[in-house]
Parts: sequence; C-alpha cells; structure tokens
Amino acid sequence: MDQPVALTEEYIEEKWNEFKEKFRKNYADEEEENYRKGLFITSLKMVEDHNEKYENGLVNYKMGINQYADYSKDEMPSRR
Repeated sequence: MDQPVALTEEYIEEKWNEFKEKFRKNYADEEEENYRKGLFITSLKMVEDHNEKYENGLVNYKMGINQYADYSKDEMPSRR
C-alpha cells in the first residue's frame, strides 16, 4: 500500500502563500489564520495523496486546490 505524501514545512508555506494570493484570502487575526491554515494543510495533504495515486495509475483524475481549501466540511457550499 502506498505511503501518504510527506510535505515539508517549506512546501506547505509556499502553497499556503500561493493559495492566499490566488484567492485573495485575508483573515481577521492570527488565530483565524492559524485555524484556516490547518484546514488548508488537511486539504493539501488529501490532494497530494490523491494525485500520487493518479501518478501510480490507481485513479483516473487529478485533484487541485480551490477557493474552499480553508473551509471546514460544515462551511462547504452545498451542491444542488
């Protein structure tokens, strides 16, 4: 079974800063930013793990980070 992708602090910081810039994310304070960053890291790990499976031919599509990567499951917009 494949091991999960290990993400370095530098990689996470780079992706976090790219995400905030691309989607114009601003947070009320450091506490909120730390909370949102934690959610983002969870999303990033999921995407990286999935895309490794794609590279190994185990799934047939790639995933990417979108504007909701710093949302909790409860905050996600519902699909209609």
